[in-house]
Amino acid sequence: MRVIRPDQPTQTPSPYLPPTQPDAIVGFDALRAFAALAVVALHAGVPYARHPMPGLVWPVWDTSSRIVDAVFWSIEVIIMPLFLMMAGFLLCRSSRRDSPNRLIQSKAKRLLIPLAFGIVVILPISLYIWTAGLVVEGVVPAIKLKSLKFPTPISEQIWGLSHLWFLLYVFLYVVVAACLIQTASRTPFARISQAVSRPKVLLAILACVAVTTLAAAPQVVWGFQHAFLPVPSKWIYSGVFFAAGYGLAIHDGQLQWVARSSPRLLSLGVVLLSTSVLLGTWSLEHSLGGPTPNHAATFLMALLTVAAAGTITLGSIGASTRYITHVPRPILYVASASFWIYLVHHPLLGLIHCDIKWLWPAASPLVKMSVSFFTATSLSLLMYESFVRRTRFGQWLGFSHREKPKPATVQTDQETTLPIPRRVPETETRRAA
Repeated sequence: MRVIRPDQPTQTPSPYLPPTQPDAIVGFDALRAFAALAVVALHAGVPYARHPMPGLVWPVWDTSSRIVDAVFWSIEVIIMPLFLMMAGFLLCRSSRRDSPNRLIQSKAKRLLIPLAFGIVVILPISLYIWTAGLVVEGVVPAIKLKSLKFPTPISEQIWGLSHLWFLLYVFLYVVVAACLIQTASRTPFARISQAVSRPKVLLAILACVAVTTLAAAPQVVWGFQHAFLPVPSKWIYSGVFFAAGYGLAIHDGQLQWVARSSPRLLSLGVVLLSTSVLLGTWSLEHSLGGPTPNHAATFLMALLTVAAAGTITLGSIGASTRYITHVPRPILYVASASFWIYLVHHPLLGLIHCDIKWLWPAASPLVKMSVSFFTATSLSLLMYESFVRRTRFGQWLGFSHREKPKPATVQTDQETTLPIPRRVPETETRRAA
């Protein structure tokens, strides 16, 4: 009996390409849903943090809470490394199927179109909500609603990509990765890439780059860098975790090691995270990075922050692989909507924070954060279901709902019907990453 098999793509072996692997990672959908909600929780707690983030302008500032402060800074340390490592991991797996040029083209469509929508629609709405909040708070006069000209330092902190920076950064990482794949097998780059891609060497290089960058510019994590173009320190630090995810796909593509090690990684990560948050908030109180910075404290804070982000991110990826074998439909739905939630939650939260401060001033900060979180999440999901999930607009953005195709069959020479092996179709959230 002759079985017809699908053709496998052939590429020149490269240390920047993983071995052929199945696409489906069930736990990634649950992890992405959790990460998207964590981003909403992070921004929901901004006005109520006891140690406000330097460089971050918000429409209103309200009464603070130690609990909200701890939650806010804990999420801040780990959430973007988690997104970036998953993005690098999934891109590396995609590189087995697609050529470098195809990778750039597909990611340009999936990242730059939503980025353009965000710049044209989301950022102007956010700007006017932020300006209205600053006017009501008495920070700027009402004329700024018309002129949109702000005094320093507000002018330096209000103009930029805001939360949409992630899309531009990831696309640039894709371009760099595609160039490395293209040149990795060529002399004299082959030997260099082989040496650099060894697990221990790669880990040491990435750790040194991350710690050095964060020690030189603590505001990468312990502050906010706002600009339309990538900030070099932020781009390098974030790129470390993207590269780490890419390397993880090469050396542990089935996630066997991180799955086995996830309990130890998470236990160690919690200790490191608690210590880094304590040291980071202490540093904010003592103006870390000011005219006379404490270099020893800065370096230790950078080391603890990188270690906490790395261990918890790896532990979370491993735990999702080890313990999650089936994702309930509600979580799958949130995962499918995660990209839309990321795009639109920011102005929603700004407006909600203004309303809560004016209408419910006596409530506790933790209650206000919770109400903000659930309201913004619910409105985002409602908008996704109404305007995105099964619409042409959602298809244009690149992450609307699509039904899974049924398995195809093929007739053999003995008239035996066999299913053609198929890769598990990607969800729109995995395609976006």
